[in-house]
Amino acid sequence: MTRPLVALACSAETWDDVRHDAVRHAYVAALEEAAECDVALIPGAGHTFAAHLDRYDGLVLGGHETNVAPERYAASSGPGPFDPDRDALALALIPAAVGAGLPVLGICRGLQELNVAHGGTLRTLEPGTHREDLSLPRDEQYLPAHVIRIVVGGLLDELTDRVGSARVNSLHGQAIDRLGEGLRIEAVAPDGVIEAVSVTEGGHPFGFAVQWHPEWYATTDPLSRRIFHAFGEAVRKHTAGR
Repeated sequence: MTRPLVALACSAETWDDVRHDAVRHAYVAALEEAAECDVALIPGAGHTFAAHLDRYDGLVLGGHETNVAPERYAASSGPGPFDPDRDALALALIPAAVGAGLPVLGICRGLQELNVAHGGTLRTLEPGTHREDLSLPRDEQYLPAHVIRIVVGGLLDELTDRVGSARVNSLHGQAIDRLGEGLRIEAVAPDGVIEAVSVTEGGHPFGFAVQWHPEWYATTDPLSRRIFHAFGEAVRKHTAGR
């Protein structure tokens, strides 16, 4: 049986003074193994891809070191660095995907993009509130850092068998400020940071985003694996219904 094909947005990175479109392998591995999907990488400058989403069975927007530019959510300032091409790509892809009923999964920057695409705003986290230790080796920065409270009755509540809380990792300098229209809060951290949201508009089948990084533990952590598995199931259901 042919596996579904999902689009994974890339971000700009520069080395040797040359721009590259890049994505961490952890996202590809999690989608291939836990979601059981094949992956197509979408270049950051590929703004016209929004017109061709019918080629794909799902959309994934992962994290990156860059942040969403403040002008995208009508703010006067925000923490850099920025990636204008990734902003343009994500904010074109999300409305097209949601409008077409295409399953969408957002992670870290992807959650922030989903919120901005729905008219929401972002806030900058003050130094010391990131709940991360950047002095640690990169692998250790992704270790679970804090507890989240899961909102009753949502998708995340269902994925966690209604346990009410979970322990997750953090690596971000922005967070949701005003929630976008058509989004539902799925989880909140003790410090008030919104940690997960879902799309409720128009009976969308699967629009879900988290602030943490489940791709890092998709083969070892049950919740991380369930998130990708649920996305894969939604993708297969969408594909079967075409």
